[in-house]
Amino acid sequence: MTDQANKKPSGHLKRRGVLLGAGSAILAGCGGGGSGGGLPFLPVPAPAPAPAPAPAPAPGPEPEVSAPTLTGRAVLAADSYVAGPTSGQFISGGDLTRAKDVYGYALPFQNKQPMQGFSAMVPSPMAGVFYVMQDNGFGGRAASPDALLHVYAVKFDWAQGKLIPVNFQTGAALAEFTAESYVRLSDPNRNLGYGIVADMANYPGTSVSPAGQTIPVDPVITAGRLLTGYDIDPESLQVDAQGNLWIGDEFGPFILKFDNKGRLLSREVQMPNLVKLGANPLVQTSNNPYIQSNTSVANLGGSGGLESMALNTSRTKLYAMFEKELSGDNAQRRLISVYDIASQNFEPKTFAYRVSTGQRINGDGNLETEVYSVNDMAAINDTEFLVVEKDSGAGDVRTGKFAASGTSRNAARFKRIFKVDITRADSDGYLKKEEVVDLMNLLDPKGLGGDATIEGVFTFPMECVEVVTIVDAQTLMLVNDNNYPGGSPSRVPTKVDANEFIRIRLPKPLAVASVKA
Repeated sequence: MTDQANKKPSGHLKRRGVLLGAGSAILAGCGGGGSGGGLPFLPVPAPAPAPAPAPAPAPGPEPEVSAPTLTGRAVLAADSYVAGPTSGQFISGGDLTRAKDVYGYALPFQNKQPMQGFSAMVPSPMAGVFYVMQDNGFGGRAASPDALLHVYAVKFDWAQGKLIPVNFQTGAALAEFTAESYVRLSDPNRNLGYGIVADMANYPGTSVSPAGQTIPVDPVITAGRLLTGYDIDPESLQVDAQGNLWIGDEFGPFILKFDNKGRLLSREVQMPNLVKLGANPLVQTSNNPYIQSNTSVANLGGSGGLESMALNTSRTKLYAMFEKELSGDNAQRRLISVYDIASQNFEPKTFAYRVSTGQRINGDGNLETEVYSVNDMAAINDTEFLVVEKDSGAGDVRTGKFAASGTSRNAARFKRIFKVDITRADSDGYLKKEEVVDLMNLLDPKGLGGDATIEGVFTFPMECVEVVTIVDAQTLMLVNDNNYPGGSPSRVPTKVDANEFIRIRLPKPLAVASVKA
């Protein structure tokens, strides 16, 4: 969902002789504000598909590196769609202005659904196949009642820099992204404890594109009880030993369990207030559907939910971290709750992660402190985890196209991956952090980054870096959420970002444990 409060410093960093300017942001940012149940897919008429691509040749062994190094980059164009109900009818505010006036989009998207930006990626049960989950829709709950929620199955052709769509159930390569390549999240058995868009005659609110209309809910959504970006905001994803999909939601926040066809299997798991800050026994954002008549009880900021959720390698526990601090808590403390899958209970002990801060000059010309955000977790083994931490900046200051400071959203400066061990905490109770990767300083001796590599250094200055995936002990993958179609640009100021998947080689192996079946 929207990561509107990533705050960022304003000093300057030197990276291999390149000056990286400060980043800042005031505007809305990361995140959002299938064919579940075996329903028929209603495609838009299209020409016969091309033959499925031939498998890419097996790569040779990766070379050793002296510092984190870019070894692959695959790009999915921003304007990528799948057939489906008309979408984008409720986008408003700054997202609408950028989409129409800066990027030149005509809304709505008739009879199609954007593939959008991605908030999670995990290895599937099939070798070489990854599940990639899109964000909630169009930047917020009210903007997204016509946005369906997809998890795609893909492989990568790193030699050609492409994604290969594959059959979600078998892993067989496909020529294009069709209904076989994804699942749509749904609640056919009415497990959610609250009403969803599929229960309504009309979409909530009046449309913006076209303006001021009451629009009936698309029959495909109603018939399949498909979930939309108004119902949940999927931000984190894990796959258990049975192949079920566990999703961390940002609206409730909730933990949700789906089968491998995208069908919700049980009622949402609400997050307990384990540290007992304030009177609310639960952790709830103002978007929580249960408190819409009294949002004053909310104790977690909007877009503060479960951006990060990791499954330990024993596949027994989910480690769920809030993106923001609880009301009344230290602004830098991020709580990690532990959910035991077998008992379906939370452990009483929580862990605390301290996010970094820095100084920035904002659009008013004032110096202010930015508290960074956490946007994903991945388990190295049963005690060690990687955490993505980032500022709110967007764009590479080295190109001369993005201001280092003094604007509503400054160029990116702080996008990093840290390692923590839940058995090691400092004297204040915070997990000890060890930096693993600076995403603003990746070596690229082969020039794989194209124009994004300058003097041998590739940066990943995307506004929303919401994914880290461990491929092996020395290989990580990441992808951005581009907040399509109105997100802040990070590559070209007048063009919405593509979906960039990058592969990184580490100089020092992680202590990766085998995932238990």
